Amino acid sequence: SPGTYQPSSGQVSCLDASPGYYVGTNASSSQTPCSPGTYQPSSGQVSCLDASPGYYVSNNTSTSQTPCSLGTYQPSSGQSSCLDASPGNYVPTSGSTTQSACAVGTYQPNSGMAYCYQASPGNYVDSTGSSNQTPCNAGSYNPNSGSISSTECIMASPGHFVSHYGASNQTACYPGTYQPSPGAYVCIEASQGHYVPHNGSVVQYGCWIGTFQPNYGMTYCYDADPGHYVDQPNSANQTLCSLGTYNPLNGSDNA
Repeated sequence: SPGTYQPSSGQVSCLDASPGYYVGTNASSSQTPCSPGTYQPSSGQVSCLDASPGYYVSNNTSTSQTPCSLGTYQPSSGQSSCLDASPGNYVPTSGSTTQSACAVGTYQPNSGMAYCYQASPGNYVDSTGSSNQTPCNAGSYNPNSGSISSTECIMASPGHFVSHYGASNQTACYPGTYQPSPGAYVCIEASQGHYVPHNGSVVQYGCWIGTFQPNYGMTYCYDADPGHYVDQPNSANQTLCSLGTYNPLNGSDNA
């Protein structure tokens, strides 16, 4: 009868089909192995069972089905393998029939993953199912992870700058430079006749009378040399004493 077979002659009984096999017809001399995607845990059966959704059977003659591993899923029955989770998605449990989209603030660039990455500091993810994160623009920064919007990127403060995309912090303007505006990606060199003596300055300072500075981006002013004077603030140059006069002192502010 179906479910049994007998390969030998002169026998008084038939053999039950083994687990992993079946016999679908009467008077069979052999049993048939379950094919990939099917299995049979019991003996004496007339058919094999399809692997359930979330499971697979990769080999012939299987007596059991195997759950899809983490990072994979299978929505259909009777399958011999599972599907890798797509980029932007993940599968956190075994035996899953579906993949899950990464939430806002997270992303996954790879396939077959069981988790999503949080957006790194300096970046954000503003949509579900994302395979990448978006960097904050130059001139802005974000010290936090898992950010969900570009509004979480912070404009650089006056006296600071952010020179590159995807920054997690701002940098104070160096001595000799300044920045009066927010959201800057560079600082401004001190002009001739000016200086900036410290980090993080929002202004440049004019040289006092008696001092001068001919160069850009400086942290100090020069005293007028002997034989010279500077009688105007913010001067880039010193002035020679006129014929018939002299000056033995440094830093003179008049002729």
